[in-house]
Amino acid sequence: MSLDISFVGKTILITGGGQGIGRQLVQRFYDGGANVCTVDKNPATVEQLRKELPQIRAEIVNLADWDATKEVVESFGAIDHVINSAGVIITEELLNITKESATLQLNVNLLAAVNVTQCVAKGMIARAVGGSILNVSSGAAKRVGAQTAIYSATKAAIENLTKTMAVELAAHNIRVNCMCPGGVDTPMLTSVPTQKDECLKRHLINRLIDPNELADLAIFLLSPAASMITGESVVIDGGYTIT
Repeated sequence: MSLDISFVGKTILITGGGQGIGRQLVQRFYDGGANVCTVDKNPATVEQLRKELPQIRAEIVNLADWDATKEVVESFGAIDHVINSAGVIITEELLNITKESATLQLNVNLLAAVNVTQCVAKGMIARAVGGSILNVSSGAAKRVGAQTAIYSATKAAIENLTKTMAVELAAHNIRVNCMCPGGVDTPMLTSVPTQKDECLKRHLINRLIDPNELADLAIFLLSPAASMITGESVVIDGGYTIT
């Protein structure tokens, strides 16, 4: 099969599309002619998206709010592909973790993926059209560091969730995969110097990952070129997890 991949006429939902990895994913699929829907909790970034990408459907929602998220996702109508990209990291030593910070990371990093996937997959099944879902995990799911206990745990859970989703949705021609990046050049990482330094120390290819490189992988995994790939965790980490 040719790798001349097109998403023209397809509708893609990307969570956390206002910045970081999600923002680059939005840009690439938009530039490629897809109908892009996205959600982000920041009104300023949503407004900026609407200005810069006039054809986008961008809505404000806090993914930690289950019911509000469900309502917004259902308002988008028929979705062909989903990328559960939104994430939050709160660096705390184990003995200082609070219920509030743990709950926020659990809700955004893990439960939102369950909620969004439920909403979209039900529509795919009702229309009998199949589709694909991509969850964004992390190298932290495989190789942890200090002060990221809850974040790492949620990303490990995303890997396991991906496998279960793949098993349950395969009969409906819905593929589910996840990608596990190392240190990506985004504000979420670079705002925490210790985490950035740790990533650079572990990357055999001694630089941060360009978000465009994740977009390349996402485009492949959602496309027909990956039609026999499901339930997989694809590592893109410059060697982070083997050092």
